[in-house]
Amino acid sequence: MQTVLVTGATGFIGSHLLRYLLQHHFQVIALSRKMHISNHVNLQWIDSLTALENISLDYVVNLAGESIGQGRWTAARKQKLIQSRVDTTKKLYQALTQYQIKPKCIISGSAIGYYGVDFTEQWLNVCDESSSPQAIFMSELCQKWEAEALSDPLQNTKIMRLGVVFGKNGGILPQMLLPIKLNLVGRIGSGRQPMTWVHIDDVIQAILFLFQSASDQKIYNVVAPDHIDQMQFVNVASKVFKRKPFLPLPSFVMKLLMGEQSQLVLNGQYVQPKALLNEGFKFQYADLDSALRQIIHS
Repeated sequence: MQTVLVTGATGFIGSHLLRYLLQHHFQVIALSRKMHISNHVNLQWIDSLTALENISLDYVVNLAGESIGQGRWTAARKQKLIQSRVDTTKKLYQALTQYQIKPKCIISGSAIGYYGVDFTEQWLNVCDESSSPQAIFMSELCQKWEAEALSDPLQNTKIMRLGVVFGKNGGILPQMLLPIKLNLVGRIGSGRQPMTWVHIDDVIQAILFLFQSASDQKIYNVVAPDHIDQMQFVNVASKVFKRKPFLPLPSFVMKLLMGEQSQLVLNGQYVQPKALLNEGFKFQYADLDSALRQIIHS
């Protein structure tokens, strides 16, 4: 039985990952700021990295971090978002060094926000793992997080740059679908802005795939190969729900409501999972229609 440490274990991705690992007979150590009662023989909750002393780990999945979508990006909020990722990651690697733990592989989270946004709004460029970052907050947040995760050359760390993760029971998808389900808002802004997404099941399978990867590649975009824009998302979701939302939401309204954070909705980049595809990874949900139908109807 192989042992996996999961930080950020109570988050949307972490909770789905825990369920999968336990169903497939892994021993799981879950880090959370709040202690939980374990009802599973193969699950141990810890609230401090000091609990790792005398424990052997096969793999680590580092998902810890405050939700980026909750609350306006004030200066204090930005600092909290950075600290929740960078500080936890730093302490994780310090604990691994202190207790002489060297897992076979560490998967550390990041996001496609690393590539920033296309301010020209032409959206002709498609980013891959070699594309450059930008001097804007969401990109700098990812850069700092990744730099900390890759700071220990003795550990086999792989970075997972995630798109918007779609799945049941959490995440941002229910909020995105609600105005469509109510037959209200459809297009947001121009509607042409890229929407780069991935199904939660493919995220979990990508993690398991990277556990076994012998490649020297460090960075992986974990996104569906399907390139859609916001209006295409609305059209597919409307078809699934059999709705025809008619109200547009102008860009200036989003900017007034969300400030700088509106970049998450109004801007973006197309991103391709080049490294995963080159290594032979197969997406179970490569197109939006199949992904939404599975989530909504399952």
